[in-house]
Amino acid sequence: MTYQTFKQQIRQSLQDAFGSDVSIILQDILKNNNTHLDGLTVLTPGCNISPTIYLNDYFREYEKGRSFPDICAEIQTIYQQNKPSHSVDISFFTCYEKVQSRIIFKLINYERNKALLSDVPHFRFLDLAIVFSCLISIYPDDIIESFSEENNLATDSFTHAGSSATILIHNHHLSFWNITKDDLYALACKNTPDLLHYELRNMSDVLKELLSGDDSAALLAPPAPFPMYVLSNHTKLNGSACILYQDLLKNFADRLRSDLYILPSSIHEVLIIPVSSFSLPSDPLLSSGNKTRDTTQESYRELSEMVCEVNSTQLSVEDILSDHVYYYSRESSRITM
Repeated sequence: MTYQTFKQQIRQSLQDAFGSDVSIILQDILKNNNTHLDGLTVLTPGCNISPTIYLNDYFREYEKGRSFPDICAEIQTIYQQNKPSHSVDISFFTCYEKVQSRIIFKLINYERNKALLSDVPHFRFLDLAIVFSCLISIYPDDIIESFSEENNLATDSFTHAGSSATILIHNHHLSFWNITKDDLYALACKNTPDLLHYELRNMSDVLKELLSGDDSAALLAPPAPFPMYVLSNHTKLNGSACILYQDLLKNFADRLRSDLYILPSSIHEVLIIPVSSFSLPSDPLLSSGNKTRDTTQESYRELSEMVCEVNSTQLSVEDILSDHVYYYSRESSRITM
């Protein structure tokens, strides 16, 4: 069975299961890093939102031998578990006074998202772009797509971030609200830390939590050779933007009395390593704490190679933030590459 046939048969199977009153829609959805996924939505009468279920991975499972009926059954279960109970009132989106307290920012890769960036207000930040969204509500599901034709929002998606649904802000919204992208940035700098609280945790604590259900695994987990910290927001999604929070890195670096390496582990979080504590196992000079410019650069190269390897082998394309390691300097209070 070809992929095109697979998609159409999935659609027909769900149509038969849900009945003629329900609309089953297949559409190409542009995701982060110019990734295109095939999304399936189930629209019921009187409801303008629906969870989107992506079919790409299901087809790969089908090619590996998973049965077609089993896949259809799982998709139906996912929909039933995540279907909305009511429509979303998005009329507030036409009123800037109601929107301004909900404007937030996130970070995406600049080069990988040029097509998207041509249509959204953004600021360049190193090899990244700061883009803006409007926080609208709370939902139990993962991805919610809007099919409402009102307010020119038909092509905008409601993306669930932990417990936060958002609408990506486009250039035409600025014209409608009669504001500039500088206005957006000022609002987002104020709102984002308040609405999406940061969490900065020691990696060892994170690992203990992940392994808490398996005591033997926790005992076997090797101790980290140097301190490492995980920075994200409380939703655990798009948390890499926390590096933009005012004075967050400054206060943390001052507390550790060290410059910081910032590893972009994904769009959802970054890893932070104190420069003063990081050492390459193969370099006794570094292990002794004798930091020179050359050894710092060598550490930077080693960490960059690690980030590139993780991006290419462990992350889905849409979750990649950058292949570069960043450096926070206490002296300049700036992040550089």
